[in-house]
Amino acid sequence: MVSKVMKTILLGLGNPILRDDGVGWQVVQAIEEHFGKNLPPEIEIDCFPLGGISLMERLIGYDRAILVDAIQTKQSPPGTISRLTLDDLPSIHANAIHDAALKDALEFGRKLGAELPQEIVIYAIEAVDLWEFDEKLSPQLETSVMPAARAVLAEIDNWRNS
Repeated sequence: MVSKVMKTILLGLGNPILRDDGVGWQVVQAIEEHFGKNLPPEIEIDCFPLGGISLMERLIGYDRAILVDAIQTKQSPPGTISRLTLDDLPSIHANAIHDAALKDALEFGRKLGAELPQEIVIYAIEAVDLWEFDEKLSPQLETSVMPAARAVLAEIDNWRNS
């Protein structure tokens, strides 16, 4: 019996011109630049600036997803990398009144019959500044880019070996 190839998407989320909000993009770009040739062909790498319903739509057609984004909980030191699942995310209204939190958007998409990933992992990096216009990360986050990239690659290896 031939096993099914699991179509996977790796998305860097955020806004690359809002200082630390661009950390997801930088992690994904580092993976592509330093390790892209070693990634299996079933993994698509992209950066995406939107959340909620738009993000849910971007995930359609994939079996698994890894999302990399900034987070600001003020409960961990800046640059801390956390591995989260959808169960770790709140189910609350998102940034805009016409959008939904990711968890709610995925539930909505599934109810409509969208083929969405069954496995979603989020690598969140504790941010210092999400609002200043700057393409450069805070120093604490600059040092987290490669460790976050290695954590994502370890996740991919675990999936490939399971």
